[in-house]
Amino acid sequence: MLYFSGMNFLFNKSYFIMRRNIILLSLILLVIPSILFGQGFKQKAISKALLLEDYDYMLKTLEDTHPNLYAYIPSKEFRKKTDELRKLIDKSLTKTEFFKILLRTIALVQQDHTMVFGDAGFGAFLKSGGLAFPFKVKYDSDHIYINENYSSNTDITKGSELIAINRVPVSKIIDDFTPYLRIRPNGFKGGTIEYNWMRYLWMEYGFDKEFTLSYILPGEDVIRTNTVEGVSIAHINQKKIKKNNEPFIFNIDKDKSIAVMKINTFQFDFDVFDAHLKKSFKSIKENKIENLIIDMRDNGGGNANLVKTLVDYLSSKPYVEVAFSQVKSSKAAKKCYTTHPIFINAIEQARKAEGESSSFAKLIDDFFKSKDGTVTSFSKEEIIPSKNKYRFSGQLYVLSSHQTFSAATGFCVTVKDNKLGYIVGEETLDNPTDYGCIMLFPLPNTKINIQNSIQYTVRPAGYDDKHGVLPDFRIKESYSDFLNGTDKVMNYTYWLINEKIKL
Repeated sequence: MLYFSGMNFLFNKSYFIMRRNIILLSLILLVIPSILFGQGFKQKAISKALLLEDYDYMLKTLEDTHPNLYAYIPSKEFRKKTDELRKLIDKSLTKTEFFKILLRTIALVQQDHTMVFGDAGFGAFLKSGGLAFPFKVKYDSDHIYINENYSSNTDITKGSELIAINRVPVSKIIDDFTPYLRIRPNGFKGGTIEYNWMRYLWMEYGFDKEFTLSYILPGEDVIRTNTVEGVSIAHINQKKIKKNNEPFIFNIDKDKSIAVMKINTFQFDFDVFDAHLKKSFKSIKENKIENLIIDMRDNGGGNANLVKTLVDYLSSKPYVEVAFSQVKSSKAAKKCYTTHPIFINAIEQARKAEGESSSFAKLIDDFFKSKDGTVTSFSKEEIIPSKNKYRFSGQLYVLSSHQTFSAATGFCVTVKDNKLGYIVGEETLDNPTDYGCIMLFPLPNTKINIQNSIQYTVRPAGYDDKHGVLPDFRIKESYSDFLNGTDKVMNYTYWLINEKIKL
């Protein structure tokens, strides 16, 4: 079952989030050998003809479904580079080899919500008994540090800087990974590198069984070298540091009149999310809490309609979610939203969030009835909050980071541009003026899923600075904070409250 993370789903009333054929060769040519990849992991090669058909289908469907595929790269340059990448399909390739070409193609678009969906075969490799790089890493300014150690070598501690892996310098590894990364204009690659480090070591170099590491321990300047064995996925899951990853966490400090609400995702059923909010804001009201901290630092997004549900607890005045938006209708997008169970459910959740809105129903109807290729524009709309006896009226602080994405970015910019509170921390991962609200389509032969955007939205303030949401108070974690597990952003926010700092 596919799992969607960090994506705005369709049909927010304010957003209106709806938006060469090659003749196959004979069956004889489709009988192709298996290719060995990594630690005895076998993949069947796929014929050149089928791969070319998939590649051309992807390019055409991206253009058919996206409102402006060439926002950040001229179409002439995109076509020149994709022609070059297409020439790499000059023979039968494994799915992993083809995946690398797709990743490099999608990276050209420079948009966070347009992506190749999947892990390039790394999951299947691990399930077959393959061994992975035994460390979780942290990226900081083109340096890679050990974050968690799953190996049997306990001398390589948290904060150790990696210098090389199997005698490949880390600087080269980062350079080799970069063409696969989806990086928006003025964007950050650290989170994507951290998330994909294990799989890309396998995908790019075939590293799996043993890893010769050169590294510097914290507080030293000597480069040490040791060889460690790879680990299984079962071992990684067993050794992972247990963290509180509950989707919704709420605490009150009555003595300091502070409530902390940590929302780690917007992937909620509407009724569940609304119940969490009602219970929490009722407690805030009953305890006469004056300061509310909403922590969005680990929130990768989800259902954008839930943003409105949350904001309605924070503002009694009309507010704007989007200054302007455009949505593109297409055959592929309509098929996705009428056949894929996750997207069908997304529409149902949106209906619940919007209530019995006749205008919302019309928007849905218009999307499905629009001629394929139609781009529909929507102007700014003020949202008038409904009556809410538990609405918060004190001082709001929202914590953001380079992991704050999609719907969570939408919440941050709604707070910032409507002056509902302060943003504290780091710039968000994606831009509040961007291309989002996704659909999914499979390639006909390899069945690799491609995700694309169907909507363009302009932030409430009405401009595009090609940045994420910039905090009112910018706080960056230091190396010593990382080593000691100090939460500088939360501590700073408590300081703002205690000292009554205002802007």
